[in-house]
Amino acid sequence: MLQTITVRRAVGDDVDTLSTTLAESFHADPVMTWCYPDAAERAAILPRAFRVILDAAMPHGGVETAEEGAAGSIWIPPGAELDGERLVEDLGAVSAPYTERVLTIMGLLDEHHPPAPEHQYLFILGTSSAWQSRGLGSALLRSVLSGCDRDGVPAYLEATSERNRSLYERHGFEVIEVLRLPDGPPLWCMWRTPG
Repeated sequence: MLQTITVRRAVGDDVDTLSTTLAESFHADPVMTWCYPDAAERAAILPRAFRVILDAAMPHGGVETAEEGAAGSIWIPPGAELDGERLVEDLGAVSAPYTERVLTIMGLLDEHHPPAPEHQYLFILGTSSAWQSRGLGSALLRSVLSGCDRDGVPAYLEATSERNRSLYERHGFEVIEVLRLPDGPPLWCMWRTPG
C-alpha cells in the first residue's frame, strides 16, 4: 500500500486519463459485461461512455482523482442534478449497438434511486488494474465520506460486483435493496448513514 495517496478534485485536463482509467477498471465488471457482451466492442465503447459521464458530472465539482488519474470517482453532490435526459441520450449514442441495454440500466437506477433525504451519490469509482488493492479506492471514498460525517450527510451508491460491495461495506455502506438486470447480474443499492 502507498504511504501517502494524493487525492484531488479533477479538472478538465484529467478527463482523457480518467476516461481510460475507468474504462479499464470496468472492462471485466459484471454489469458492463452484461451491457456490452462483446469484449472488443466493450473496450472501444467504455472510454467514450465514461467521457460522456465525466463531461456531465464535471460542472458539479464531484469528480476526484487519485495518484494523477490512476483512480477516479464521480460523486453527485446534494442538490446537484445531472441532465438525465441528455446523459441517457449521449450514452445511448456512444453505446450502439447496445443502446437498449444502456437504457435498461439507466432506467433501473433512476427508478430505484432514493428521493430523499439529500445525499452524496457515488455514481462511479474505479482504479486501473495496475493500481488495484493499493488503497486508492479507499482514499477516494474517505475524501468525500469524511465530509459526509462532518456535515451529517448520508451517501448512496449501487455496487456492481461482490468485490466492490465488500469495499463499500468496509466504509459503512449497507445494502438496502438488490436489483437484477434481465437475465443478468445483480446491483446492490447501498446507503451510508453519516457517522
